[in-house]
Amino acid sequence: MVKGSHRSSHLWLALALVVVLLSGTASAAQITLLHFNDAYDLPPVDEELGGFDRLATLIDQYRAQHPNALVLFAGDLISPSLASSVFYGSQMIQGMNVIGVDYAAFGNHEWDFGDAVLQERIAESEFTWLSTNVLWRMGLYPGTQTTALVEVDGVKVGLLGLVTPDTVVLASPGEETRFVDPIVAARIGAERLKAQGAEVIVALTHLTIAEDRALLAAVPEIDVVLGGHDHDVTTEWVGRQFISKAGSEARYLGVTTLTVENGRMVDARSEMVPVTRDLAPHPAMTALMADYESQLDAALGEVIGETLVPLDARNSTIRQKEDPLGNLVADALRAFTGADVAVTNGGGIRTNMLFEPGPITRRDVVAWLPFGNVVVTTELTGADLWAALENGVSQVESVAGRFPHVSGIRFTYDPSRPPGQRVLSVEVNGQPLNPSARYVVATNDFMLTGGDGYAAFTNGKVLVDPTSGRLMAEVVAEYIQAISPISLQVEGRITTP
Repeated sequence: MVKGSHRSSHLWLALALVVVLLSGTASAAQITLLHFNDAYDLPPVDEELGGFDRLATLIDQYRAQHPNALVLFAGDLISPSLASSVFYGSQMIQGMNVIGVDYAAFGNHEWDFGDAVLQERIAESEFTWLSTNVLWRMGLYPGTQTTALVEVDGVKVGLLGLVTPDTVVLASPGEETRFVDPIVAARIGAERLKAQGAEVIVALTHLTIAEDRALLAAVPEIDVVLGGHDHDVTTEWVGRQFISKAGSEARYLGVTTLTVENGRMVDARSEMVPVTRDLAPHPAMTALMADYESQLDAALGEVIGETLVPLDARNSTIRQKEDPLGNLVADALRAFTGADVAVTNGGGIRTNMLFEPGPITRRDVVAWLPFGNVVVTTELTGADLWAALENGVSQVESVAGRFPHVSGIRFTYDPSRPPGQRVLSVEVNGQPLNPSARYVVATNDFMLTGGDGYAAFTNGKVLVDPTSGRLMAEVVAEYIQAISPISLQVEGRITTP
C-alpha cells in the first residue's frame, strides 16, 4: 500500500513536469519581419532582380502566410534617381504606400533635397517614420515618432529608427536639424521601450556594419538590428544579438523570424529572398509605375543637344581624373555665374556609365545630376581654394566622390604624397594662385556647406546662397543647348607628375 502510493506520487510529479514543459513551449511565439533598405527607384535595377512591382507581390505572398508580419524599411528612399530629380521622391512614397509598409527609419539620402521636401514626403506617407536620433529645433522631427511599441502575436515589440550622423556632410539638412549620437539616442529609446513593456527591441538602422556592431555592444537591450547603408547582404550574430541587412535596390526581401519565449528572444533566423522576374507584377504598383513613367517621359524626353565625343560618367573616371563630362559641368557653373573659377565634386555626377556620341536629352542631364543640387557662389581666399583642392584629391585612390572637376583652374598633384600635401601647383586663369587673394568660386550647395569634406568652402563669404540659386541640372541643360554640339576634350586642367 505504501509502495503503491509512492509510485502514484512519482507519476503525479512526472505529469506536473510535462505540464510545465508544455506550458513553456506554448508560450513561444514566432514573429515575422519583412524588411528592405536603400531603394532608390520603382522600376527594377536590372532584368533579373528588383522592382517595386515584383517586391509588392512578394510581400503580399508573405503576408498571406503571416498576417501579422511587420513590413519595415531601413532608410534611403527619396533620392537619388532620375525620377526623384523630377518628383523629389514623391513616387517612392507612393510606392511604399501601395506596399503597405508599417515603419521606416531615415537614411542620409532622405535629406538630399533638404528639410522642406523631406517633411512634404513624410506628410504623404501612410506609414510611420521613426526618428530616434533626429531632432528638429531640439524637439521631435515633424510628422515622426521617436520610438514605437507594437504588439505582434501577443509579443510587445519595440522599434527604434537610427540614421548616421554623417548625414550632416553626406546630404543637405538645415541648421534646425540635429543628429544625436546613435548609441546615446538608442540607450534612451530602449529604456523608454522597456519601461513600456517591450519584450523584444528591434533597431532599424542606417549605419555601417561596424557602427551596428558597436551599437549592439553598447546597448544590450537591443535584440535585433535590421539595417541599411552598406548595400551589402548581411546576416550575423553578435553574441546573443542579431544583424540582418537586405542589400539594396529591392533586389532582396529580408524575411527575419524571431522566436520569443517567456518574454525574451531565444532565436532569430533570416532569409534573403530574391525579388526575381518570375514574380507576377503587382497590379496597383504596375499602374503607379506606368503613370510616373509617362510623366517622366514627357518631362525628360526632349533632345537638348548633341555630343561629338564620349562623355564618361563611370566612377573609375569621374572620381579619379579629368574628364570631358566633368569639364562640361564645371564650365556650365562658371559660365552661368560669371565666377572666377568653378569646382564641383565627381560624386555628384552619377550613372556610372559611358555615354557614346549622339543626342543628349534632359533625361541624360538629370541622370548625371540627380540630387537636385543648386548652383551657388562664394568668395574664398587662395589659401582656402588650395585647401579645397587638397581635399578633393585626398582620397583619389579610394575612388571617392570628393574628386574635383574644375573650370578656370589648372593644378598638378602627386597621388603618391600624403593626403593634405599632394597639390604641387595651382593656376587661376593662367596665373599662379595667390594665397591671400580672393576668388569668386561657383560650386553646388552640398559642397558650400562642407559636403564631401570640403570644409574650406565654409570659410567663404557666400554671394549666392541656395535659396537664390538655380538647379544644377537646369543650368547644365541650358549650357548644353547653348554650346551644342559638344566637342570638349581633356585639356590638362588636372595633371600628375
